[in-house]
Amino acid sequence: MSKVSIIVPVYNAGDKLHRCLQSIMSQTFKDWNLLIIDDGCSDNSIAIARQYEIRDDRIQIYHQPNSGSIAARCKGVELSSSSYVMFVDADDWIDNLMLKRMISIAEAVDADITVCNLVKVLGKSKWIRKTNRSEYFVNEKLYTGDEIFSGLIPAFLHGHSFPAQMHGKLYKRELLQTDGHFLSRIHFFGDDLYYNLEMFIKAKTVKVIPDGLYYYRAGGSTSKYMSYLFKDAVSGYRIQKEVVETYYIQNQDYHLLGIRLMLLNTFPTCLRNMFLGSLSKQEQFTLINEYCSHPAVQESVNFEAAASRCSPEFIKAIREKNVSYLYKMGRKNYVKSLFKKTLMNTVSKISFL
Repeated sequence: MSKVSIIVPVYNAGDKLHRCLQSIMSQTFKDWNLLIIDDGCSDNSIAIARQYEIRDDRIQIYHQPNSGSIAARCKGVELSSSSYVMFVDADDWIDNLMLKRMISIAEAVDADITVCNLVKVLGKSKWIRKTNRSEYFVNEKLYTGDEIFSGLIPAFLHGHSFPAQMHGKLYKRELLQTDGHFLSRIHFFGDDLYYNLEMFIKAKTVKVIPDGLYYYRAGGSTSKYMSYLFKDAVSGYRIQKEVVETYYIQNQDYHLLGIRLMLLNTFPTCLRNMFLGSLSKQEQFTLINEYCSHPAVQESVNFEAAASRCSPEFIKAIREKNVSYLYKMGRKNYVKSLFKKTLMNTVSKISFL
């Protein structure tokens, strides 16, 4: 049995998968096994993965019908048998010292979760990179017990700059074996955040280190219509509200402010999302009216501490269900996203190699 299982869900990653798998095989720490979860790929991704599987018996490929990243990760955890689990996205890569550094630290302090810093990489360039410079990564820090609830979990309730992603973290496998309470209520949007929210609540010790060991590609907004986006947003809000009401009774209003502001900040994304599909204008108007009328949105827009941090025109439009104004706002955001996507595609073609 290996020390750590690395789980890589794959869905049409294409040639980017090469760098991901090469970075894993280049680890100086050798006691690992790699579980590649084929989530119904229709491109050459699995052909690429097989090139590595036949070269190294630590690598195994498992197949499933396209079920999404949540199901793929859960399948990987189910198949794993190591003491630790790490997730790597198929289009990202890791430093060759990542496993050695993370395992060494996790074992030294018996950490349930070990977190490293992330490095954002723009396009194909090796040089346009950015690390998280927030206060969470100034120095190494061990969080235990109440420190986790006061210092880390609030990041998942306020959208602070502590990474909500599942990548860049080393988990004790036993911590993940009882997961699903929150994830079962989310289709896709925010799955990393709610997975980690559940895991950090369960964790007794969390170690955070400033080393940038995980490299992820900066991506633009999705170009695919997500019919479940608003539903996931309000489901996530309910999960956060339950956490606040269960664990933060003494400073409840402060954390309710955080989750309500997060929902209001997600609302424009839901508006933009409507323009990614084939909905008629009348269908879009109907959806906007439903969004404005939802109890979670009404709670948030009428919570003055949250509303006061948003545009007065935006808040007024939701309160008065000004569908025409919000439609125009969504369309404007959609057009801006097209420009941003074009710019990102142009930059991604730049290579300094």
